[in-house]
Amino acid sequence: MNYEIPFSFVLKELYPFRPRVRKLLGCYALMRDKCLLMLLRDREKNPEFNGVFVAVIPEFYEEMQREIHTSRMQFDLDGVDKSWIFISEDLDDFEAKVRIACGLIKEGDPRIGK
Repeated sequence: MNYEIPFSFVLKELYPFRPRVRKLLGCYALMRDKCLLMLLRDREKNPEFNGVFVAVIPEFYEEMQREIHTSRMQFDLDGVDKSWIFISEDLDDFEAKVRIACGLIKEGDPRIGK
């Protein structure tokens, strides 16, 4: 299925890894097999939540925040506290931080994914 996803540079950064793209929770989910890696959101409603959500294993949340991005906003999208790192599209270094997350995914970092 073809989608016109927001932040298309993400797919270029993940190449040659080709995630499966699926609509989920009003976002576009990037998945490896059945593992959810990222959510990409760019909508008119509630634009303060536009950006990239990186799915992390809760016990590595603080460590991953130091590596990728520290946000004051914490999200409980799936009933698990401290399992999503939010990178807002409003950040000056938004693309650089998303590229860090993409690099970790390409390397198969086991701390990323649900």
